[in-house]
Parts: sequence; C-alpha cells; structure tokens
Amino acid sequence: MNDGSISTALYHFLAANFHQDWDLEADDWQGIVDNYANQDPTAGPLRTLAQEIDDLRGARAEPDLEHYLVRTVGVYYGPQPLTYKEWLGQVADRLRQQAAAFEDGSSD
Repeated sequence: MNDGSISTALYHFLAANFHQDWDLEADDWQGIVDNYANQDPTAGPLRTLAQEIDDLRGARAEPDLEHYLVRTVGVYYGPQPLTYKEWLGQVADRLRQQAAAFEDGSSD
C-alpha cells in the first residue's frame, strides 16, 4: 500500500480511538494505543497496523497527511509540538513494542 490509502483496520484504529473525546479514554496517546493493544493482545495484527502506519507516513507529505487524518479519517488528536508524521511514527513504534511484549509474555 503506497498510494496513501488506508485499510479498514487502520481507519477504524485511528477514527475509533482518536475521536473528539479520546481524552476521556486515556490521559495521553500512549494510553490509547495501550488500551487498543490490550483489547486483543496478539502480536500479528499490531505489527500489521504498525506497518500500515509506516506506509501511510511514507505515502503522504505532512500537509496532506494532516488534512487527510483530520478531515477524512476524523482524528481529533493534535500531536503538537510533533508533526503528524512524527507522531504516527511513535504510534507505530508503540504498537511494535506492545506486539513484542505480547510475544515475550511480558505486556505492561
């Protein structure tokens, strides 16, 4: 996937977890990712999602990425002072960390 489109799974992850009331679900974006990962603690889907995030980051320039996430997907999380690309990179890394923890049997 290199055209900047996203899978249903990635759309659902972003739209359902970073909606306008995301801060009622967790104190920060890390908590949102951790909550998501703990709903189905299997490594494979988390790694796939992380790779799709990497693909999205590589396919869209920052202004287009921000517009796409906010206007099309409905992401209400503002990552300032980070860019959306930087933030998504951290989200992907956290998903990989969660996947590794589940594989090792040492999740948070």
